[in-house]
Amino acid sequence: MKKTLLFLVLTICLMATSAMAHSLWINNFESQVHQPPHAMVSLGWGHTLPVDDIMTSPNGRVEVQNFDLYDPALAKTALHRPPFKMSTPDQVTANFDLFNADLATQKIALKKESKPGVYQLSAVSKPAFYVQFIDKKGNKRLKMKPMDQVKNIDKVLMAVKYQAFAKSYLTVGEWQQPKPLGHGLEIIPQTDLSNLHVGDLVEVEVLFYGEPLNTSAKSMEQISAVSSSFGQSDGFFIGSYIKKGKAQFRVQSSGQWMINVVHKDDVTPDGSLKDLVGKAQQVYHGASLTFNVK
Repeated sequence: MKKTLLFLVLTICLMATSAMAHSLWINNFESQVHQPPHAMVSLGWGHTLPVDDIMTSPNGRVEVQNFDLYDPALAKTALHRPPFKMSTPDQVTANFDLFNADLATQKIALKKESKPGVYQLSAVSKPAFYVQFIDKKGNKRLKMKPMDQVKNIDKVLMAVKYQAFAKSYLTVGEWQQPKPLGHGLEIIPQTDLSNLHVGDLVEVEVLFYGEPLNTSAKSMEQISAVSSSFGQSDGFFIGSYIKKGKAQFRVQSSGQWMINVVHKDDVTPDGSLKDLVGKAQQVYHGASLTFNVK
């Protein structure tokens, strides 16, 4: 009974973490109207596909350290990244504020002579600290600093170090199994994502610094899958536990889908993250993979 209760508590905590945490993802929509085709890509940040918030929102911001396109031979081309600074309203009215937004929207125009194979889109955020706390006047506040650099704390609600990794794919010709890019937390498809239909099985491999992530009594690792056409609007997702690095699910609708993984490590004085004692209570890695279903 105790084991069952512990399992349920861990599962609920993990589901809450997956559902509530901000995610970084890549929007990637291919157009075949004109030939050669092109893809419109942009970055997403927040909770809901395809666009939820600006990258530098006062509600929570993220600095994109790298945004790159890898060709089938893994030659890298740097893509435009949004500048990182706190956004302030460009216009203020009695009813609303207006913010200009840079979501790194850009067009990838393929050529007749484009090398066939799988092109990988990759975004990596700069590692950042987030401290949510109650100050000595009773106000809830959020600072993007290590805990030991934040003054006027009465009670710490959350103190984390966070880094996000995002991927998507563009296929020219036939699908080829993509190679890992070396992300700290990385989702690698084991299924052809270029021609998915409703009901197809999608299998992925999840690596944490190159090693397969695995569900254990210490950490209930899972993927969560959601779409703008399934689950997202009703606040639920498809979950699948990661066993020896592998997880799978069946897509339930057409449209854009996103797979998320969130991995948490606690900071302890005698653990591998002991250098972060006093700076953070947990370290989170987040990974996303986006694709489209016909």
